[in-house]
Amino acid sequence: MSAVSLNVPDESIQITLERGMCFGTCPVYTVSLSGNGTIFFEGRQFVETEGNVTNSIDPQTVADLFHSLNTDGFFYLNDSYSAYEITDMPSATLTVRNSSINKSVYHYYGDSSAPQTLMMMEDAVDLVANTSRWIGNGSFIGWDDEIL
Repeated sequence: MSAVSLNVPDESIQITLERGMCFGTCPVYTVSLSGNGTIFFEGRQFVETEGNVTNSIDPQTVADLFHSLNTDGFFYLNDSYSAYEITDMPSATLTVRNSSINKSVYHYYGDSSAPQTLMMMEDAVDLVANTSRWIGNGSFIGWDDEIL
């Protein structure tokens, strides 16, 4: 698969991060960023804002995130990192698509084979979408596996 070159606003871009449950109070939510700048957040459990919220950012910011994920090798990652070496950890699924490419990567945080880059990509989506405003002060497992 060849790398996709795109660093200009493109309404077909869709970047979605879904964070799953753990044995504890890990935030459970989905956040999607669209190429037109729309952010959609759905808080499910252990978040300050439960339900649906819509917001927006500059479409160039979404294009820049897409470009960064591409440059960092997202489209070359395995489709799944799901070994249960450590139990009761959260999971994340990152899906990135535009009009010509669609890829999802499932990541169970108890799988030590997952590259550090993947965790950084997941966190980059949260940072760009500013999900902390809806998650609140609850526990959040970040890319370095520390409670933030």
